Amino acid sequence: MAKRAVCISCFDFYDHRVELVMDQLRNQGYECTYITGDFSHFSRQKYKIDVPGGEQVPTIPYHKNMSVTRILSHLDFTRKVYARVAELQPDLLYVMTPPNSLCRRGGRYKKKHPNVTFAVDIYDLWPETFPSSKAKKLLALSFALWRWERDAGLKYADIVYSECDLYRQVLQGQLRGKRVYTLPICREGATCGPDPHAPEGEALSLCYLGTVGELLDMDVVAELLRQMAALRPVKLHIIGEGENRQLLVDRAQAAGAEVIYHGRIYDSTERQAIFDQCHFGINIMKTSVLVGLTMKSLDYLAGGLPLLNTIEGDTRSRVASYGAGIEVNRGDLAQTARQAAGMTGEENTRMRQNALRLFTENYSVERVRGVLSDLR
Repeated sequence: MAKRAVCISCFDFYDHRVELVMDQLRNQGYECTYITGDFSHFSRQKYKIDVPGGEQVPTIPYHKNMSVTRILSHLDFTRKVYARVAELQPDLLYVMTPPNSLCRRGGRYKKKHPNVTFAVDIYDLWPETFPSSKAKKLLALSFALWRWERDAGLKYADIVYSECDLYRQVLQGQLRGKRVYTLPICREGATCGPDPHAPEGEALSLCYLGTVGELLDMDVVAELLRQMAALRPVKLHIIGEGENRQLLVDRAQAAGAEVIYHGRIYDSTERQAIFDQCHFGINIMKTSVLVGLTMKSLDYLAGGLPLLNTIEGDTRSRVASYGAGIEVNRGDLAQTARQAAGMTGEENTRMRQNALRLFTENYSVERVRGVLSDLR
């Protein structure tokens, strides 16, 4: 009789990662079931998956990133998922977190069924990545409970995957004695050609990709644009949506930049056509955000687009070692502006090629498959 694996995630942007996991498990002789929700975090609409072995749990819709409704949605999802897990009785349980409640309930299931292999994939680190330092102080007890939901489950994990090295460092106390691996996010392949070149024209063109929300350091972006616009014409391409989208548009225009708003674009070819017009991708978050790698940075790199970066850990060290972008100097934004605005086409072309190499050598599907080879 074949062994059974159950893989769980809550969000629609996890599907590709879980497919790689299930490919590995099937190679090890498992029958795989993937359980996820039917509500898209990105589009805020119901959706259907097309994943072999996939099941969708009816999920309570929510419309704000931080809301009571979202918390209730996650708790309800967790309850329904583990009712289904109890029916399937897996030999291996693979859980992606957040939400942290999935990890806590997974630990409870492992405690009751000690022969089950329990694998936790820490894709994001909440509440540590919460952007507001003030909220962390005011809601210290709630945040401690939020953290406990993850750590209580990690206590029972056999295998832990971390999306970046930074998360492993933060959680090292909870990970002692476990099989721990860094499993970076990946893309199927580069979206740009093998020899990316800088765009032509007088303007310095930047791209912001992704949700325009509380994680973005709007003050730094606006001041950087102002400093750049004093040196040469600046264009800002925005691909995405979010509660602060109009604020970003207004502040960028007030800083002297021409704004081109594209809305949400999911097609990689359409995105690449915009990347090809830009010199840098904006990868700037608030200092209170604890993250070592972002999906937007991976999309930029896969498109051969150098980063204007503030993300610490893995991203900062690799961008520096590959020469794949510019580290934003928060203490001297004028210096960063001069460095970006003064860059020649030849220098930007070299950075683009370095960005592509960074992606290929670290975040390809082949690299991730290698990390998963011990999952069984």
